[in-house]
Amino acid sequence: MLLERKILVVEDNEINRAALCVILSSQYTVLEAENGEQALSLLEKYREGISLILLDIVMPIMDGYTFLKHLKADHRLNSIPVIVTTSNNSEADEVAALSSGATDFIAKPYSAKVILHRAAGIIRLRETSALIHQIQYDRVTGVYSKEYFCQQVRDILLRNPDVKYDILCSDIEDFKLINDTFGMAAGDRLLRQVAELCTQRLGDHGVCGRLNADQFACLLEHRDDYADEMFTQADSRINHGFGDQNVIMKYGIYTVEDRDVSVEQMCDRALLAAHSIKGKYGRHFALYDDKLRGTLLRRQAITDGMETALATGQFEVYLQPKYQIRDGRLAGAEALVRWNHPEWGLQPPAEFIPIFERNGFITKLDQYVWERVCALMQSWDEKGYPRINISVNVSRMDIYNTNLVDLLTGIVQRHGLSPSRLHLEITESAYTDTSRQLIETLGTLRRLGFVIEMDDFGSGYSSLNMLTEMPIDVLKLDMKFIQTEITRPTGQGILRFIVDLARWMKLSVVAEGVETREQLERLQNDGCDYAQGYYFAKPMPVENFVLVLTAQAPPADINNSRSSGSADRMDRVLLVADEDKEYRAQMHRAFSDCFKVLEAASYEQAVKTLGNHPHQISAVILSLTLQGGADILTAIQKERGAWETPCVATGPLDMELERSAMELGAADYAAKPHNQESLRRRVLRAMSLHTLQARIQSLQDEDCRDTMTGLLNRRGLYTIAKSLRHESSSAVYLFELDGLKKFNEKYGYVEGDHLIFHFASLLRAHTRVDDVLVRLGGDEFLIVMSHISSIEVAHKKETAILRAYYESRYVDPDSVTCFAGTVLRNAEESLDEIIRRAREAMYAAKAGDKDEYFLRKG
Repeated sequence: MLLERKILVVEDNEINRAALCVILSSQYTVLEAENGEQALSLLEKYREGISLILLDIVMPIMDGYTFLKHLKADHRLNSIPVIVTTSNNSEADEVAALSSGATDFIAKPYSAKVILHRAAGIIRLRETSALIHQIQYDRVTGVYSKEYFCQQVRDILLRNPDVKYDILCSDIEDFKLINDTFGMAAGDRLLRQVAELCTQRLGDHGVCGRLNADQFACLLEHRDDYADEMFTQADSRINHGFGDQNVIMKYGIYTVEDRDVSVEQMCDRALLAAHSIKGKYGRHFALYDDKLRGTLLRRQAITDGMETALATGQFEVYLQPKYQIRDGRLAGAEALVRWNHPEWGLQPPAEFIPIFERNGFITKLDQYVWERVCALMQSWDEKGYPRINISVNVSRMDIYNTNLVDLLTGIVQRHGLSPSRLHLEITESAYTDTSRQLIETLGTLRRLGFVIEMDDFGSGYSSLNMLTEMPIDVLKLDMKFIQTEITRPTGQGILRFIVDLARWMKLSVVAEGVETREQLERLQNDGCDYAQGYYFAKPMPVENFVLVLTAQAPPADINNSRSSGSADRMDRVLLVADEDKEYRAQMHRAFSDCFKVLEAASYEQAVKTLGNHPHQISAVILSLTLQGGADILTAIQKERGAWETPCVATGPLDMELERSAMELGAADYAAKPHNQESLRRRVLRAMSLHTLQARIQSLQDEDCRDTMTGLLNRRGLYTIAKSLRHESSSAVYLFELDGLKKFNEKYGYVEGDHLIFHFASLLRAHTRVDDVLVRLGGDEFLIVMSHISSIEVAHKKETAILRAYYESRYVDPDSVTCFAGTVLRNAEESLDEIIRRAREAMYAAKAGDKDEYFLRKG
């Protein structure tokens, strides 16, 4: 038999039961029960696996009518058809059986052909109905499936062209948390309660469907009196039915205006309205409006432009350095992606990554980043730069690519890299899924040599569970976890426990989002290995990272448990330039345990060695009695930059020579003869000092930048103020986002930050590389633009920037407007005076009608 269909025969008479088994066993698997009680036990075991029940009515212990009552009361079993078999061939008995829920009625004695024919017909009818029901109705909740709901809505709209309708969609906040906390069965029960409430409230005046997961949609006749009370009452009923748990529902409403829009798009618009109030306390419903329409259009524009952006190189890899906490050495980087759109300017990942994750484009983008990162490492290796490891993101969709292992292996092999150079950061959405495929795929990649990092550790409630199953090498602590830990007294947080746990599991620990010295010191005290964040450096373009890379001592291996001392020594190169062969041999013995030692016996050899290893040499021991030794020292500092290569000069005990060496840039001076251990300490101290000085310089540079936008801050503006005095024919623009506080209160501070970042990107897109861009404060921005010949030309640029802002998606005339003041610079004026004049011009614009055109256009 192709399908093993089971029929349950419930009959107390053994002869009758045997007769039915003989008739049915040729085509079906037959199960037997002597009474209704035995039959219920068999049903509990086989459930929906039983295709049909043949039921006698008159039986001991539990008769047929009682059995039917139990059967129809159980939603798991009530769809199984029942044929009643009885010796009483009366119309009253047949009506009674059918009224109790039986599907058919057969009188004894049995006719084999009749029984087989009716059984086959009823089973076929049930299976066809089940298939149709499966297509039309959601299995869990019983409301329409998404496809059938959309079909029904299309039909209703077509039949009723003069009736105005609304699409109402609901979404349960943190539904995954409910599933994981209370179990899938409880989650399904909650969904059924929501569906039941929807159908009860609609009655015969609308239709309801389940779109996916925890999202439902209803079509109902339009009303203008939606109020919070309607939805809070619904929430109360749902919570009461769910054990008074705090289930939070958000509702979005789209009024059907354009019937040419697909039903799927109507639902998307209603869901967008619901999502716009997620996380906002006291907001229960939202109407789809023009602002949300702008957001939807923006999403569509991002989707429409993504393929072209990838093909034309608009996606740029940014790198954020990682540092070893113990000594401040560069330990690698994390690769991030930015979209440098020709019209929109630089877009932050939060703007497009969630969209790409939903539509699947993230897999293409990830592969582009992997390829680009490996190409960069190959290029840097060929140029002799310090070898580093780079972390790349791997999304959930990447994991389910069956060719992922071959794809990643092919990329690293194509670029001549060891797999350990490419660290794979598994995002939280991927590692919270403990599917066997995920674990097996990561296990295979790890065995091939790739380093696996668990990203966002500490942000999810299931992260600790993951440690026991996930094949990982590195824990990355979530920045919110770091910020929370720092508020707790030392010894009362769990950071030390996590670090100790990682040590026991032979894992390295990386802290991301480090922003303050206090956080860094706490991490250092608790034994964390590596850190990244704005305290060290923000994500930067590749060319900027190259400067960091070539300015640092070679990196430590971020994966302690899989590194080797010999490999580390090969990365740290010491040049000993001395005319004395025996002295060079002594230095070789003294430093060979922690450096690869290169020797030079002459000026020419030293210069050649420096030229052949422009970025690998970590330190130099230079004899000033070597012919041309002072010239070598000058060349090191001139060609490679201050602090680039720490140099310990050696020579006779001569105060004048020592002073001269220090003036030329030597990190230290060691008079001969000297103790080898003393010199070793001098060299290592010089390298540590070099790292510290480079870090101070980096922090000073960062201190002049606004951390959110990357523009200069007020300190940075005043730092370069002197150089601005030499600029002739330049204009100063002052912009203010008026109403930013109101915008934050209305949409939240995250959206407010996005607006600020967006405006900074807009300024970059409308200025030149050599123009000065400054964020003066929360809502004020300043531009110093050179080569502006007249105030008319300056006002044209101001107009272009204002127009671009008011045509952008962030326009909200009720809360945020943009005003500008523009003045030409007078070289004799102080910077404060120029800013004062620009502010007066801006206040005049506020008081007048100068920007009314843009406001109306927005």
